[in-house]
Amino acid sequence: MSALLLLLHLLPPPSRGHKKTVKISAAEDHLVRFVKHGASLTTFLDKVDARQPFLLCTGQQKKKVERFFIVVDNKPIPCNALTSVAAFDGLFKAHYVFIHSHDEALFGFYAFIQTTVYNIDVGSAKETPRVKELRARLLREP
Repeated sequence: MSALLLLLHLLPPPSRGHKKTVKISAAEDHLVRFVKHGASLTTFLDKVDARQPFLLCTGQQKKKVERFFIVVDNKPIPCNALTSVAAFDGLFKAHYVFIHSHDEALFGFYAFIQTTVYNIDVGSAKETPRVKELRARLLREP
């Protein structure tokens, strides 16, 4: 999970010419949320205003996640993944299948994952210069 959040920090939300930019913490909320084990998921989800799918992690501590859920339309779908990477894989696929447009705060992040990790629409997907630069450095492209 730390690697995904680090990638999110390396690909910050674009300002899109606005004076007010989206904060990284807001972008993190669009990607993953944590709930302490034993807390009511229904109560938590009633308070959440989420238009996009996100990963919901439950456990006693953020470092020790016990269960993962993919939340779509405020409905938690249990994820049988044992690791955060496998859970994110499920989230990406759900996001890609159900909602092809990304939240503006996660545009660069999902563009990087789509083109670099999954090799989908490379060359035709809309990418920020930062995404192109990071992919070129990681893959040692000219």
